Amino acid sequence: MMQAQQARAQNLKRWREQRLHEETLPSGLEVLLRDVDLASVAIEGNIPNTLIDLIISEDFQKLSEEEAGKQVMSGNMTDFNALLMQLIKASLVDPLIGDVPDNKHILYSELTFDDRIYIFNFLSRDAQKVRSFRDESTKSS
Repeated sequence: MMQAQQARAQNLKRWREQRLHEETLPSGLEVLLRDVDLASVAIEGNIPNTLIDLIISEDFQKLSEEEAGKQVMSGNMTDFNALLMQLIKASLVDPLIGDVPDNKHILYSELTFDDRIYIFNFLSRDAQKVRSFRDESTKSS
């Protein structure tokens, strides 16, 4: 019984470690990011419905990455910032997002826009691979 508990604890530790990634943001800050599932954040109710409706629409899914970004930014900047904040809070392991900056916490406002977009793109990397594949298959048709 004790061995099974230890094995489960080791399995959990390995699983968590696989989800962590050391990255250097465009501003030069070295961070530890955790993989975060956009759907999980959405289920928790932290993403504005208007943005969810836009992102899941068929027309939006057909857009290139650049066109999609422009559409989100043009009419949904406040909602997109809310999405970014929730994703970054969920993904940033070190330093953590805090209310007061100290040796373990950074303010969300301290992150540059480029840093925020970098983290968003990092978290969206699997979706971007699918989009690239879909774009290639469309071109070859």
